[in-house]
Amino acid sequence: MKHSIINKLDLVAPTYSTKQLNRSKKIISKMELFKRKLLRGFELSLFQKRGNGTKTVMEKTGRLNDLSGVYVVSSSTGKLLILGSAKKVLADIQRLTRAKRVKDKEVLKKVANYYGFTNYKMGEKLLLAMTVNWLEVTDETFKLMLKRAMIPHVKFVL
Repeated sequence: MKHSIINKLDLVAPTYSTKQLNRSKKIISKMELFKRKLLRGFELSLFQKRGNGTKTVMEKTGRLNDLSGVYVVSSSTGKLLILGSAKKVLADIQRLTRAKRVKDKEVLKKVANYYGFTNYKMGEKLLLAMTVNWLEVTDETFKLMLKRAMIPHVKFVL
């Protein structure tokens, strides 16, 4: 997995302008950081527990504020399942684990189908055994480029 993500990036090319070349170098450095972070993630049960609001989650994850960026949910075997991006990543992950929105229920149903079940409630239970990690990306262009580079490596995209 280490080199497959970077190899998919076809962003650095001699025909690009200097500004585009600098952006692609930043994306590659962000990808390297993200790969290192994926090895150790946070359990999704932390986000689902009752009484754990966004402030509690921020305390337990060591964040001072919620962030804009990209997150990846991976299974216990290390397979990347769900890719999402949000303006408030921690709140979005919390909504996903609690299945508050229609799009969350649809993704959880796809996860359940992937593992051979039919109900989104089972997908919700399966999600609790998984881990999540995120990368802070404030620039929308970088966020889109990072998400584009990650799409071939995940099963479901939010």
